Amino acid sequence: MKLKTLRPLYLGGQTLVEGTPFETIEQHGRELILKGYAEPDTSESAVAVDLTKPLANGQGVLTSESLVGGNPNSPPPAAVRVLSLKQEGHGKWIIIGEDEKQVGDFVGNKADAQKELDRLAAEAKPAQE
Repeated sequence: MKLKTLRPLYLGGQTLVEGTPFETIEQHGRELILKGYAEPDTSESAVAVDLTKPLANGQGVLTSESLVGGNPNSPPPAAVRVLSLKQEGHGKWIIIGEDEKQVGDFVGNKADAQKELDRLAAEAKPAQE
């Protein structure tokens, strides 16, 4: 779906000024139109950003490595951190690493702890394409 911006928008890793044409998927386009951020573009001008294609090699994805200054193009570490649940008492559970120390500050019931553990595990896995 080809649209043009009605106000400055941050899309595809760059800020698009008003009137800039871009391409996106149908659902995203309808949402932007509904919110008044964009309108359909019927002009023949080239699009500045094409959001219909997947980003190359994790481009634009925030990771803990990129936030602490690691090289985003370096391969992931060979050793993956193993996380597990531990009961703290009185129905409270935490997430621990291999060193038996708490990872993060989560404390909750077992079901919520399992959800948090699953979320952390999903974040740690590299994208499978």
